[in-house]
Amino acid sequence: MTTSFPELYSSIRNWARSRGIEVREEPLPRNKAGEFTGPEVLMNSQFSWEERTYYLVHAIGSIACWSLDKTGVQDLFDGLRAAKENRDTKAAELERWISLFRAFETTSSEFAVWLLGELGFSKNEASYTNFMRADLEAMTEFHRRGTTTAWHKFLEHWNDEVASGRKRVVPFEPNTIPPFYPTRIDRQEILQPQDEEDESLPPGSSEN
Repeated sequence: MTTSFPELYSSIRNWARSRGIEVREEPLPRNKAGEFTGPEVLMNSQFSWEERTYYLVHAIGSIACWSLDKTGVQDLFDGLRAAKENRDTKAAELERWISLFRAFETTSSEFAVWLLGELGFSKNEASYTNFMRADLEAMTEFHRRGTTTAWHKFLEHWNDEVASGRKRVVPFEPNTIPPFYPTRIDRQEILQPQDEEDESLPPGSSEN
């Protein structure tokens, strides 16, 4: 049975609303999938339903992480930003912050995968995982180098590597989202570089 992404998107939005998070849609710049502030999420209505759905459920996972440990997450992004300013001279320090960033993103996706199953859409876990594993690698490339390949080129190459067996997509372990109240945070943008002019922007996941 083919997934109805509008149905899945609506289920995620309704779950978010029940937790105090309002989700809206409107046209945004073409390299911006959305943004969130904790109690509010804004998604780009011009993106495909599949992309909106996966970015939204990941954003919900991220909001849960922020809300459960705002100080710790803020310290992570502050440290990562500072390390990137000295990436040429403090490579080891940058790698330490990148490792912490990857752990944060992984937890966000573990929450997201749990939510997909909780809503009755466990069949989407594999495609979500492929999408967000690719996004995580693109984000890692961006933080290391300051630039990254335009997203759809990156994803096409990723999918070719997976199809050929040269790359293995590691599943995210479902992690139950604990009770939380959506804490208001600085605006987090979900950016997606579309072409060579956008390659200095981070893909997909939020950039503090």
